[in-house]
Amino acid sequence: MMEIYRILDDLESMVKDAKKMPLSSGKIIIDSNDFLDRVDRIRAIMPEELETARLVISEKERIIKEACHQADQYVDESRDKVARMVDDNEITRNAVKVAEDIVNRSEEVASDIRKEANEYAKQILTHVEMVLNRSLDTISQGKDELRREIEKGAI
Repeated sequence: MMEIYRILDDLESMVKDAKKMPLSSGKIIIDSNDFLDRVDRIRAIMPEELETARLVISEKERIIKEACHQADQYVDESRDKVARMVDDNEITRNAVKVAEDIVNRSEEVASDIRKEANEYAKQILTHVEMVLNRSLDTISQGKDELRREIEKGAI
């Protein structure tokens, strides 16, 4: 991610530091090969950013799977406790109540974990999407500017 910003900063510096064309409003002279090499480097880095997004999704799925597994374990353990308590006296009724409370709480915890994992993944993916969109916009603007300069014979 930082590499893309460094390259974009280089491109910006290249444009700011470029020689101005005489008798033109804002036109500059830059080395098109150098400029296009930097654009190509950004394109080469973009798959890394997409891989990061894929890893975030994979981590989200792992967290959800782990949360479901834990919830299933809690439910199974609670059911086992209930099954072992077959005696029909006050202690058994209390134990059944406690076990049911544990099952209910376990299901609530599992639901909360799933919600938090989904929200976390959504935030990360939204951020990655925003960064990628900004990068693509900057690249497009650079290409458009370069194309205009080439068409006007500035480069």
